[in-house]
Amino acid sequence: MAKKGGDKRVKRHKAPKTMHLFKKEKKFTLSPEVGPHSKERSVPIGYILRDCLKVASSAAEAKKILNEGKVRINGKIRKSLRFPVGLFDFVSIEGLNNEYKILFDTKGRLYPEKVEKKNVECIRPSKIVRKTVEKKGIIKLTTDSGNNYLVEGKLAIEAKPNDTLLIKIPEDEIKELKKMEVGAKVYIIAGPHVSKQAIITSIKPGTAKSSRVVIIKQGQNEFETTAKNVVVIE
Repeated sequence: MAKKGGDKRVKRHKAPKTMHLFKKEKKFTLSPEVGPHSKERSVPIGYILRDCLKVASSAAEAKKILNEGKVRINGKIRKSLRFPVGLFDFVSIEGLNNEYKILFDTKGRLYPEKVEKKNVECIRPSKIVRKTVEKKGIIKLTTDSGNNYLVEGKLAIEAKPNDTLLIKIPEDEIKELKKMEVGAKVYIIAGPHVSKQAIITSIKPGTAKSSRVVIIKQGQNEFETTAKNVVVIE
């Protein structure tokens, strides 16, 4: 009989590049389950608790913390050890005085960066990946975090794929639209400059056979990449 469901674990040498693992330390590690982020662009929350934050020494301990409802992702309690956490997600743990924001390091691996709770309003950039027209002409925006937002008025007209919605957490409320345009600040999510912030200096429109290209400047260096490799943050 065929096996049902996805694998709960994966061999370390086949784990996503977003995870920082010592390949020879153990044979297996946790595998992210189906959720708001793809397996290739996320890590399981159990990995964050055990391997990154070190608040648990084993998967069993991490599972106990989750079952007690002590972990919130973007303001919502999550209890699955394999729940996928992705770029710009906020993680908070009961008993700790900090929020943690998930970012990329210079090698494209996801890690939690400490943010003091008292100094932060949790705003999560969510890149628009699709814009569709629903019944009665209502506009639906789908973001890279798997969320859908029904919008109207000026926002429905101006928002386009590759733009960014700034979402207030945990209310899941749209605070602002950031356009992918010249002068916008972007966060690089792929390629040799991953994790860097840069400014768009010009944009080359895409065609039926080629993707939209942005020219960006980071310090004294100027280079180009496809629009899918950046997220507008300011």
